[in-house]
Amino acid sequence: MSIIVRNSYGAIAVNKGVIERMIIEDMLSMHDVLMLSNKKGKPIKEKPTPIIDPDYYDAVEVSEKKETVKVKIYIVVKNEHNISAIADRIFETVEKDFEMLQLDKPASISVKVRGIAGAMNGVIIKRNIDIVRNNN
Repeated sequence: MSIIVRNSYGAIAVNKGVIERMIIEDMLSMHDVLMLSNKKGKPIKEKPTPIIDPDYYDAVEVSEKKETVKVKIYIVVKNEHNISAIADRIFETVEKDFEMLQLDKPASISVKVRGIAGAMNGVIIKRNIDIVRNNN
């Protein structure tokens, strides 16, 4: 799948993997407030390597149907951080990524909070909170 922009100079195709990678890098930069997780809520441990680990691609989904793009991001929030503030920060970051590529904003961005990392022994308290921003 590619997201295509057409203008008077021609067409530009942006691969879905490129957008996912940009979003993953942005989410990794927020390591102080969140951890990426898989769909079931298992955190993906940060690995200090120059290459993005393939496991991170389980945490971000970019899909396109009938010219509408949807983004889903699975996270675990670190203890004592405001979930709605983190979600707003994620929404703004994803929209800036699309803006940088001169693409329309995604039709919807979903932040799926699958847990809260507790302060005690790194225990993760399971949660199933979905926060969605719709752009029409």
